[in-house]
Amino acid sequence: MKRVTAAAAALGLAWAASADGLRDPTRPPMPEGHTAAAASEPAPVLSAVLTFNGERTAIFNGRLVRSGSVVGAYTIDAVLEDGVRYRRASQTHELHLAHNGTTIKKPAAGPARAASGAP
Repeated sequence: MKRVTAAAAALGLAWAASADGLRDPTRPPMPEGHTAAAASEPAPVLSAVLTFNGERTAIFNGRLVRSGSVVGAYTIDAVLEDGVRYRRASQTHELHLAHNGTTIKKPAAGPARAASGAP
């Protein structure tokens, strides 16, 4: 009888443990309204803006797009000089290229130097 009671208790504990999903206590809590669908769609990525013969195109989520293009749930409204304006779920957003602050500088025009070996 003790074995049957112990087995029933063990099954009860196993069922209770699987019911709560065994949440990791070190994991931060999920924000309210977080759904699996939102997690499955990554944020949009803008890789480049190109201008050819006065027409702008962009590389958006790995695809070449222009104004009016549709990529998944995103509709491109306009390709800007350094980004894109797009719509998703009836909301308009802009995504711009990341600027790392590095600028290429040309050397300043300095005084003419004498060739080596000249007096």
